[in-house]
Order: sequence, then C-alpha cells, then structure tokens
Amino acid sequence: MQQRILKDEYPYMSLESDSDVERYFELRATGRQQEALDLYNGRLKRKYPDEKQRTLLMGYYRSRDPRFQDILRENLISLADRIIARTNYIINLLTRDIETVNMRDAYAVIKLAEGLLSVISPDRYVAIAFTEKYVRYAKSMNIRHAQMEKTAELIRQYVTDTIESVEEFKKETEARRKAHVRKQYQQKSRQPNFDLSKIVFKQTDIDRILIPHDMTRTEDIVIAYCLKYWNLATDAAFDKTVFLYSRKYKTRHNEIFQAIKNGRIHGWKDEEILNAVLANVVTGYYYNISGDLYLQRTWARAKAGMPLSGATGNPEASSLPQILAVPPGKRTVKKAASKKTAIVKITADKKKARRVTPFKPATPQPARSPRTKPVLPQAPAFIPNSIADIIKKMTGKTYTVYKELFFRSIRPSIRTILASSLVKKGTLFANRQNDAEELVFTFLFDHYNDPYQKWKESAEYKRLSEIGYRVPELEPIISGWVSESK
Repeated sequence: MQQRILKDEYPYMSLESDSDVERYFELRATGRQQEALDLYNGRLKRKYPDEKQRTLLMGYYRSRDPRFQDILRENLISLADRIIARTNYIINLLTRDIETVNMRDAYAVIKLAEGLLSVISPDRYVAIAFTEKYVRYAKSMNIRHAQMEKTAELIRQYVTDTIESVEEFKKETEARRKAHVRKQYQQKSRQPNFDLSKIVFKQTDIDRILIPHDMTRTEDIVIAYCLKYWNLATDAAFDKTVFLYSRKYKTRHNEIFQAIKNGRIHGWKDEEILNAVLANVVTGYYYNISGDLYLQRTWARAKAGMPLSGATGNPEASSLPQILAVPPGKRTVKKAASKKTAIVKITADKKKARRVTPFKPATPQPARSPRTKPVLPQAPAFIPNSIADIIKKMTGKTYTVYKELFFRSIRPSIRTILASSLVKKGTLFANRQNDAEELVFTFLFDHYNDPYQKWKESAEYKRLSEIGYRVPELEPIISGWVSESK
C-alpha cells in the first residue's frame, strides 16, 4: 500500500532514485546556487523533514555511495507513512457528517455540500475529482470506504444539480424570484418609457466618438478607434455617452470602446486589444500577414506619438497622429531654385496640410445606407499558439502577470510527463532526465509569448528524442500544471 500511495501522490518519483536530489546537485554544478537553495529549502525539506536523514541522503548521493538506495527507501517509507496518516485524517474529515444528514432536508444537504466544497476547492468540478480520488484511497486502505463513497456521490449530485430535495428547493426559490421580477417589471411598465430619440448629442461628444468616415483600410480604422478611446478607458461619462450613442443609432461604437476598456483595465497586451477591436470592426473572419504586420508596426509608431495620461486623459490626447493622416514621403518641402518659387510651394504645402487634418468635425449619419460602408476583406482568423495562449485557452484566464508563478512551478509537471515518455532506459545516476527537463523548460521559457512556436520542429524536440524521450505535444505538461495549481 505504501508504494501505491507514493505513486499516486508523486507519479514522477522513482523508488530507486529521486529526481529532486539529482536536480539539486545539477543546479549547484552549473552555478545556479539560488535555485538549488530554493529547491533544498522547499521540496527536499518537506519530503525529508528529518535533518540527519536528509544530510546522510544528500551526502551518499554526492559521493556515489551504494548506501544511498537503502537510506532513500527508508525515507520513502517514512514519507509514505506520513501521507497515509494525512489521508486517514482527510477521509475522516470528509465523512464525518455524511451518515447523519437527511437527504430530504434541502437546507441540511446544501449546508453540508457547501461546507465540504469550501474545504476541498472553490472549483466544484475539481472537488468531484478530489473526492473520487479519496474513494480509491479509502478502498485500498480499507478506511470508511462506504461513507467516502456517499460523500463523493453527494458532491457529484450537488454539483450536477441532481439531488431531488435541493432541486425542489431551487425551483421554489426561482419561482419566487421570477414573481418578484415580474412584479417589478409591471411597476416599471406603468412609468413612461425612456425615449432614445429625444437624446441630443453635443458636437464635441460626437467628435470624441466618431473617426473620419472616409477611412477605408481596415487596419487604419482599428488604429483610429484605439487612439480615440485609449485614454478614455475609465472615463465614466464618456462610457455612458458611447453607450447611448450606439443604442440610438445602432452602431458598434460601444462594443469597440468596451473591448479597449476591458483590455486596458485587465492588463491585456496591445496585440490582444487590437485583435478585440478588429473583431468588432469586421464581420466574419479577417486576417492577412501583411495587414497584421502593418497593424502592429503602425500602432507602435502611432502610440509612441500619442500623449498618454494613464487610463484617463483629456480627449485631445486621443487624436490621430500625423502617421495616419500624411503619407510618408510627403511631409517635407523641396528647396526651390528661386525665392518666389519657394514661397509659392510653401504656401501650397500649408494649404495641403490643412486639407489632411486628421479629425474634421463629423456628424452622426444613422440613415446612411449600408452600401456606403467600406467592404472589408475576409480571411481565415489567425489562431495564436504561444505558451501563454495555451495557458489562457486551458484556464480561461490571462496569465501574463502569472508568468513568474508558471516557471516557478512547472518543473514537477515536466518531470511527470518525462517519466511516462521514456523510451530508452538509463543508469541510476545518469543526468539524462535533468537534461531533458532543461530542454523542455528552456523551450517553454523562450517561446512563452511566441505565437508561431512549433515544438515538433524545434532543436529542443529533436535533442529530446535523441536522448530517449518522446514528447509529441506540450499541452499535457501545461495541463498538468493547471491541475496542480488549482
């Protein structure tokens, strides 16, 4: 049983060696003393809390003493005993009240289920897997197996809304809620309706909302909106004005503004905000390589010329810079052969500059025919595949701010996958697994924000295959990290 529970809790651990011990000495040998110290004070001290035993274990490994395996087995037995004791405690905690709860009493069932979920995990579906794991432990250890099965069944039914008494209680609650909403609606219906047609917008508000209607290039439209709304992301008055304008004239200005607002508030990368705006500017799929390069480069130049004042700023700071208004190569006046000719050319240039002033006053045109709108090109959407994008897809969250956390805790997941991907056996003291771990870790670090990363075509993947590991996909590694982080 000790061996089985060790394998369940530490699937990457070998009973003949310890990859954490090997990793510690590898870090020291390569001069990465701080990482070695963190590993020692963290995982190794938790795994081997007895200082005397830990010192002997490390010393035997360093000197290649054959007694290393004997003392390792002793420590693993001690570790297994601690895990068994902890498992016994958790099983008793989870099953403490399961035999006394009345399943017909909705309040008692909800109270017990919510109490268990608060102890296990805020993610309800993670709680299902957790209780099922301890059902297996209870069976193998012959400890309150029947009660643990009832607890797991209670959590599963509660999370999936299949407990009859709770369902009836929820139906009654929902019926009361709907009756209350219906009553409020009837009271409001007696009041005069809000008439959007009576709203009159000031010309200054219209100028802040609209971009020049003669813009036809999709990327220029995206950049124009970003420059317009960038410094107004948390301006509550402008937010309300854009909302009312979009409702009255049935435009997508509010959706575009909300995309920029959400991106800035939640710390999205600029390219993510640009893509969110692009999705609201065009209909259907749109992507081409030259257009994307133009969008990224032009935005970088345009943003550099835009006075930023945080999430809020005066409206003038969001005006389009000359980068979108005056074509390159037409911003200088050539020297003329005579003074008279020079004066004529300079005067003409000044008139021309007035003609291309970026933001001429614009008026709303709700009655414009759709035929007058620019027809935007359509193409298949680009699907980014950086490590950060994979994490975001698996978690539904933006992990930009958690990059340091990811690289601090990804190694156990790498080792787990490597342990099951070995196709060539090695010796006890070989550094092959450490080398493999470093190859995977280095690739993840170098390509964290690379949307074009191709793992199977990389030098790291080829080297990994040469030393005896087959890891065709990175997703299982990241998935393992996501599971352990919850």
